[in-house]
Amino acid sequence: MSYSNTCDLESAWTISFEDYEPEEEGHRESLCALGNGYFVTRAAAFEATADCIHYPGTYRAGIYNRLVSHIEGEDVDDESIVNLPNWLLLTFRIEGGDWFSIDNVEILSYHQKLHLRHGVLQREIQFRDSLGRQTLLREQRFVSMALPHLAGLNVELIAENWSGNLEIHSAIDGRVINNNVDRQKEYSKQHLEPLETGTLEPEGIWLKMRTCQSHINIALAARTRVFVNGNATDSVRVYDCEEAQVVERIHLSVKRGSAIAIEKIAALYTSHDYAIGESGEAAQQAIQDAPSFVSLLDAHKRAWALLWMRCEIDIAPVEYLRAIRLHIFHILQTVSPHTTDIDVGVSARGWHGENYRGHIFWDETFVLSFLAPRFPTVARSILLYRYRRLNFSRHLARQHGYSGAMFPWRSASTGREETPRFQFNPLSEHWIRDKTCLQHHINAIIAFNVWKYYTVTNDITFLCDYGAELIIEIARFWASIVTYNPKCDRYEILSVVGSDEYHTAYPNTEIPGIDNNTYTNVMASWTLCCAREVLNILPPSPCAELCYRLKLSQDEIEHWNVISQKMHIDFHNDGILSQYEGFENLSEFDLQQFHEQHGSQRVDWVLEAEGDDINRYQVTKQADVAMLFFLLTEKEVTVLLERQGYQFNRKQMQRTIEYHLQRTAHQSTLSRIVYAGALATLDSDKSWQLFAKACFTEISDKDSKETIGGIHLGMMAGTLYILHYHYLGLRIQNGSIYLDPSLPTHLKRLSISLHHRSNDLQIEMIDNHLSISAASANTESVKVTCQGQTMDLQPDTSVAINLAHTKLLA
Repeated sequence: MSYSNTCDLESAWTISFEDYEPEEEGHRESLCALGNGYFVTRAAAFEATADCIHYPGTYRAGIYNRLVSHIEGEDVDDESIVNLPNWLLLTFRIEGGDWFSIDNVEILSYHQKLHLRHGVLQREIQFRDSLGRQTLLREQRFVSMALPHLAGLNVELIAENWSGNLEIHSAIDGRVINNNVDRQKEYSKQHLEPLETGTLEPEGIWLKMRTCQSHINIALAARTRVFVNGNATDSVRVYDCEEAQVVERIHLSVKRGSAIAIEKIAALYTSHDYAIGESGEAAQQAIQDAPSFVSLLDAHKRAWALLWMRCEIDIAPVEYLRAIRLHIFHILQTVSPHTTDIDVGVSARGWHGENYRGHIFWDETFVLSFLAPRFPTVARSILLYRYRRLNFSRHLARQHGYSGAMFPWRSASTGREETPRFQFNPLSEHWIRDKTCLQHHINAIIAFNVWKYYTVTNDITFLCDYGAELIIEIARFWASIVTYNPKCDRYEILSVVGSDEYHTAYPNTEIPGIDNNTYTNVMASWTLCCAREVLNILPPSPCAELCYRLKLSQDEIEHWNVISQKMHIDFHNDGILSQYEGFENLSEFDLQQFHEQHGSQRVDWVLEAEGDDINRYQVTKQADVAMLFFLLTEKEVTVLLERQGYQFNRKQMQRTIEYHLQRTAHQSTLSRIVYAGALATLDSDKSWQLFAKACFTEISDKDSKETIGGIHLGMMAGTLYILHYHYLGLRIQNGSIYLDPSLPTHLKRLSISLHHRSNDLQIEMIDNHLSISAASANTESVKVTCQGQTMDLQPDTSVAINLAHTKLLA
């Protein structure tokens, strides 16, 4: 792939490609997708329809539909994010010849550039057709961050050596299906049914469709204008309204050397949107009221500038800065201030493709840590997605014989479990039953996210109205799922799956799940402790009301205390924390030899294709135990384990991480991120190696092709998590900021902007020198503690600390 690796301060704002490579097009379509928190459009060539090279896709956040498929002799229903009608479709032909397609012309030069600062994608192609006519094509497109229902495409054609009739084909194409992920090809794909198409006077086309099961109306309208040498032209327009496609054809005469600008503005509305009467009328009105492409683009750029003011990060070496900016860019395209009024969670692949069907896992953990100190209202809305599904999760818990609320591993429209019943192994072509729905650790992470949001924002109203209830009901679930073992006087959690995901059962058994996963058990104990602390924090009246409404007794709270002190944690004989009970008894696995033979193929797929079973071996897909040391500080983990009667020290922590790291295949992009964070204070060189490799995963994803189905949002946010919470050692608690930096030697400089409770701060670390500055517009002082030193940072002041000597310099 001809991705440009050269990087300076300005080019760190762009992702550039210098030639057209059809085999890489799917990857680039996700990487360069544009969005605004309301909807995302993939970076497919505007003239393309779906084929083996291109995959146009537009996805509105949180729009799902359920279909029934026949898999392995069973009817299985499956809910997916819906690929919406293609508003981009635009092509042209000269003198009645072939319609333009980049795949059918001779490419003389090609440049594609994603501008991260402005949220604009550009493409420039100089090409020659089969009759020798040479044309220069320049394209700009955006999905408006200023007006979230609008998007724009501008195509300029320069007739370099020809004259003649030019016919332009502009359409909204509803003949789309969900077909972005090859492993899902056996599932039903037709999510949309046509309703109406029509035209607008004096210009414009529109289309309405509906999801076939969830019955959500989707309306798109588009306005196409043509300019020759900067002047509007009187052109002949012909319309063709089909059942699921509406086309506008524009004819004009072109002279050699002329510049033809084609401006297409599109509007997207759904019946789930607020403040509209009807989605079709809203889309049509938006197009009629929309200003020019140039005016919309200017407002879009200004909106992005405001976002970057709150999200400024600078690091050296500069080549990592581009990757970090790309990660921030895609977070904001997926979850922005426009997301606040949408009932939606954080999809694992953003809204950039159909991998994982747009389901919600635990990726909000990584994303919220970046958003909460900058966009607390947005972070709050993501947590409300969970609260709105609390009753369904209570129902799910009761179905399984538990109390409280049991949140599903994968969710979408409702709180039901969306983990597919089967997964397809493309190596063996076998369908395998999926037991990863047993990842009950998702419940602890939801409680963790609520608590961290509160500690960062001090939003006591949210805690009283929503957060405390979530944490208490999750604590009840943990208290009900444990089994008391009188032999060891311990509580155990049986038949679960850890974050590793490979180990879903013990060898030679049909009983799903493993016992006493360390990460699950420790985080369950953490949740029970957290629930008690939350009750102590709540003001007396809200606390009494909540306890009355939930029928929460002091006896139940005391029972949580007992469980949290007697949770079973499995250790190896040498003091290493086991991944789960019995893991050390599994057979060893030679990962190096496996990679030499099979490259980046998934270990579980290869073994299953060979008639073997991943459950027999000490090899994990991704970080599991290490998640404890990613989320919690060394002190927090030690205190939790000591509370349960276990001795644990720094040496055990290091040996635990090293042991499991050697057995991890990193076949999830999050895996290296988790280990990089876990090792930040133990082995900074190793931490940096893992961090550096993860930084460029999306940009250089040539082998796995996973990015075709969407970007890895959790991994992207995870790199930011490490910079903030591990390398800077940032904690925000009780209105104070705590810093305990631990920068790797390779990281020469790290600077972040922080919006802390209406106060703007700049934190910069260069070698051993830390500086913290408060904006002049701040209205109050901010308490900052660094390595035991506490200071009140007044508005328009700064402090510098020499960490080598822990001495206040100014």
